[in-house]
Amino acid sequence: MPELVLSPRDTEDGRRLAEAARAAGWAVHRLEGWRAPAGWTPEPDLALYGEPLFCRVLAAQLGRVLLEPNHDWLARLPAWATRRRVRCIRLGDVPSEAFPVFLKPPDDKLFPARVYDGPEPFLARPDLPPDEPVIASEPVRFATEHRVHLLDGAAVACSRYSVGGALSVDAADPDRAEAMAFAAKVAQADPVPPAVVVDVGRLEDGSWAVVEANPAFGAGIYAAAPLPVLDVLRSACRPQAGLPKALAAFTYPVLLE
Repeated sequence: MPELVLSPRDTEDGRRLAEAARAAGWAVHRLEGWRAPAGWTPEPDLALYGEPLFCRVLAAQLGRVLLEPNHDWLARLPAWATRRRVRCIRLGDVPSEAFPVFLKPPDDKLFPARVYDGPEPFLARPDLPPDEPVIASEPVRFATEHRVHLLDGAAVACSRYSVGGALSVDAADPDRAEAMAFAAKVAQADPVPPAVVVDVGRLEDGSWAVVEANPAFGAGIYAAAPLPVLDVLRSACRPQAGLPKALAAFTYPVLLE
């Protein structure tokens, strides 16, 4: 049977997924730490959910890999999908005239992803190497934002999570169908893994644009239906042995001490 493995951190999203998994006949296992328990043999059909680093570390212990969108995916999209200039450049190469600019590192632990008015926060961080790759995006204002779970290119779950930049969660939003259709269209514009989350939004002028893409295993589900999300999580967790070359491009190495 399929098995859902959750991180030790108890969250509403995790509880909703666990409830749906049990109702569907899945095994559910919430770990007490970041190490796979001795003697535990997980089911071959496995889904992981929790903090991204936890999921990556656990997957490596279990001989699994997790599928993630490429870090520069947003920068490779055509203009109709982003409605703004997006570049993948080195942190030290962000020109002074580019500020204010939205900056996001590949590893969210390095610094918060947000709009920066100037380079001062980075100049005060000697630990940040100037050759660190970042996504630099022209700031835009989204009227609404929606999280869409995609499975094999099809939108299977969706929830609005923001209106005017403020948290506003609604699975029955009137823009839901358009959000799902746009996310599925964007997924055809540049390769994404078969299991992924794509956030899209309606700009203040009414046009649609991509916000970003995220790994499904660490993304909040908001008010989305949990059952199709579980299918996405299953697809995002693959055995490392025999992984097709086409999927290897969507994995990142994890070194265990």
